[in-house]
Amino acid sequence: MNKIKYFIAPPSKSTCWIVVPISYLLFLQLLTGIPQPISLEEMNVDEIWLSFSEEIFSYPFWLQDLSHLPLFFVFAWLWGWYLGPVTISKKLIKNRCFHICWLYACFNELTQFLVPMRFPSAGDLFMNLLGVILGLTFHSLCSSRKIIHM
Repeated sequence: MNKIKYFIAPPSKSTCWIVVPISYLLFLQLLTGIPQPISLEEMNVDEIWLSFSEEIFSYPFWLQDLSHLPLFFVFAWLWGWYLGPVTISKKLIKNRCFHICWLYACFNELTQFLVPMRFPSAGDLFMNLLGVILGLTFHSLCSSRKIIHM
């Protein structure tokens, strides 16, 4: 049971645990900010980055959009893990975890304006926000022990 507890919240109240959600945020920004292979060829980047970009963009667009859901589910879960669960009430408007996740989901998509040959997508934004909602909801359910005691 103790192992499940650490899946819901950090092992201690130490602020050093913020490294976990921030590291994932940086990973997510890097992953979603990779330019298309054509742009990288023009920039003469290393072959590793070019092949990585080709791999990412080889999937159909609908699958690329769909991949945002699990990525942002984990993002929201990690912020819920660090800051505590989100409760659905009037306090939601004051909840830092909700605001961080919601705003970053929008910010992440808007940064596509800055990436060569990329653009913000309504489908990506929808999947980002859906992932956030599902991640925060599932984390809250687990935290309230509705799922843990199955």
